[in-house]
Amino acid sequence: MRRNLPPLNALLVFEAAARHSNFTRAATELLVTQPAVTRHVAKLENWIGTRLFRRRGSSIELTDEGRTLADVSVAIFDRLELGLRDIQPRNDHEILIGASFGVAHLWLMPRISGMRLAANAAVNFLTSDDYRSFDDPSVDCSIRFGNGDFGLYCHDLLFPERCQIIASPEFLAAHPEFDPDDPARTIDMKFMFDHGDPHANGWTTWASLYKHTGRPLPDLQKLTKILSYPTMLDMVCAGEGIGIGYWGLDDHLVEERRIERVGPPIVRDGFGYYLVYRQELKAKRAFARLRDFLLSPTTVA
Repeated sequence: MRRNLPPLNALLVFEAAARHSNFTRAATELLVTQPAVTRHVAKLENWIGTRLFRRRGSSIELTDEGRTLADVSVAIFDRLELGLRDIQPRNDHEILIGASFGVAHLWLMPRISGMRLAANAAVNFLTSDDYRSFDDPSVDCSIRFGNGDFGLYCHDLLFPERCQIIASPEFLAAHPEFDPDDPARTIDMKFMFDHGDPHANGWTTWASLYKHTGRPLPDLQKLTKILSYPTMLDMVCAGEGIGIGYWGLDDHLVEERRIERVGPPIVRDGFGYYLVYRQELKAKRAFARLRDFLLSPTTVA
């Protein structure tokens, strides 16, 4: 007997839209246009015969029927994805690691030879500051900043958060008025480089640093936005301004005396950079060897 099922493409699009509560983000995930998402959802609503979303201007909200279908569709696609993983052959000759460009450039690349030797496999990278990119099944594992809450993923702490203001010796000499306890009130804020936190990964920014110390930041708009963390480090090394540095990522610049850490460090319990992966990946021998290497004290140091 033929199954009475809705259009599966439309159901897949609906599931993404329901999960994101946003048609545009669903379109980005699925690599289609936002109007295409709208059409698929409308097609599914016509097939079922009821509204699945309430449109409120630019926002959407699931109806009761939509919420029921969202629960069912998530369970269906989760089960399908897990089932496919069980039958797909594991590629034990390559590992794909997701990481931000800063972490890949500053922490992983200096260790790449040891990583390849330990894994006995090719090691490749997917770089993005949007951690949702690393949820793709093709990504074996990822390096993510956070507080240890990664849902159903397994995670191992690589190194804890420890942030501190960084500046070059030349900048400090040229700005004797600079006070690391309150930079915004002692130097022009254009010298304060801010990489921001556009994807809400939890990174420490100038705004969160000031909040941590209990003082208001005068005007965020006066900060100089530098979206690339490695670029920010280059500019700090050149004496163009100051930034917030992460221990573990800028250690080599401190050791080379190209930058100095000034002011009190910021440490939040549980926050840091984690190795994040699915439970079943432990069965992949190349990953198991790589994980042991990355977690060894000599590698993390």
